[in-house]
Amino acid sequence: MRTTAATTSWRWAHADASGWNAKRTGLSPWDATATSCASLRPRNLAAAALVAALALVAGWNAYSYPSGAGYDVRQHREYADLLIHHGEIPGPGSRSEYYTPPLFYALAGAATVVGEHVHAGDPHKLGQVLNWIVLLAAAIVLWLLVRELFPERPWLQLSALAFFCSLPVVLRVGAMFHPEPLSMLLSAVALLLATRMLGRADHRWQLAVATGVVLGLGQLVRAFSLWTFAAVVLAFAVARAWRPLVLVVAATAVITAPWYIRQSIRYGDPVFDRPTKHEAIWDRRPARFYVGLGLPEVFSAPIRPHFVNEAVPTTYSEIWGDYFGVWRGSRERQAFLGLLPTLLAVAGWLFLLARSWRIPARLPAVLLPGLGLLGYLYFTVSYPTPDGDVLKASYMLTTAPTWALAFGYAVDRLPGRWRIAAAAVLAASALASLPFLLY
Repeated sequence: MRTTAATTSWRWAHADASGWNAKRTGLSPWDATATSCASLRPRNLAAAALVAALALVAGWNAYSYPSGAGYDVRQHREYADLLIHHGEIPGPGSRSEYYTPPLFYALAGAATVVGEHVHAGDPHKLGQVLNWIVLLAAAIVLWLLVRELFPERPWLQLSALAFFCSLPVVLRVGAMFHPEPLSMLLSAVALLLATRMLGRADHRWQLAVATGVVLGLGQLVRAFSLWTFAAVVLAFAVARAWRPLVLVVAATAVITAPWYIRQSIRYGDPVFDRPTKHEAIWDRRPARFYVGLGLPEVFSAPIRPHFVNEAVPTTYSEIWGDYFGVWRGSRERQAFLGLLPTLLAVAGWLFLLARSWRIPARLPAVLLPGLGLLGYLYFTVSYPTPDGDVLKASYMLTTAPTWALAFGYAVDRLPGRWRIAAAAVLAASALASLPFLLY
């Protein structure tokens, strides 16, 4: 047990009152009630309320959203069925997710097998229930992460959790039969483990191996988890924690090597074997892709085919609305409601980045948004498509918890009255978004 100032002072006060050798008497019912109430801090109750609200909204969406709807759902379901029933991974002969690692499909396939017995009419619903559980777990891990980084900042903690629980892209993708939520959860767990190791200078080999295993499992869900791996490696390098870094990398390699070797042998590319243009990467996209803002359609008609292949408005509309038409609700209202939270999240990340270079414990979470943006940009530039369908915000879902942290940091840094006013406006915006968040 750790001895803190609070526990030490309590012990001395207790000794003063009764002596060290005094026999301890039981607490009265009133004392027990007071102790229990005191232990339930308001911030914990507020956090529990936010997670409960997420459970209700995400649970409703898992129930009401069709299991056959969503991004590439046919390919995802076929992969899970083929893997769980025949022990095979799809090949490139037909349009499939053959380049996607199998961990999610193994779990979702197992859930589908359960669904065949308990919900035979639509067994893939259990895959959506799996993602509902994953979302709740991710919210809890985020709460632990922000408390680990900023233990005495309740505004930051609750703002970050509220942002995550009301982020449309999280709730939308979390309602689907889709691997990205599991990738996000494993990324958040890896960040939490790395943060605790660096923040507490706890470099035990067991923790390093556990961090590497989780990072490896994330890469066995989606290749986009590579950004998290890079953030953790850079943070350990900055901290000069070389021994745990070697263990983290080695454990990750052991977990991921069979998959990467298989893909390299079969397709010549360990990560993403898809054809692309044979030209320099900087020539693959026109200037409009980088600088186009999609005005005014980004607010008046934020849905395809408007501003096709313009990165900023498409990604923004994907985060806060429904650019590809897989959801329902007022996309126009969402475009306006997302503006203030986006500005706060970006500003919070920039300030946090500037103040965290000498605090290694913060670096895994602080580096991930930037690395995620760079990876997303590289991917979307490398593989251009006529309809712009590579510009899906779900490809950055692994960064959602860290953007929530950045948002919370921005809210926490506001002056007192501005902070309260911003919180009121943001709470009203979240309530206004509720009809869209519920499918």
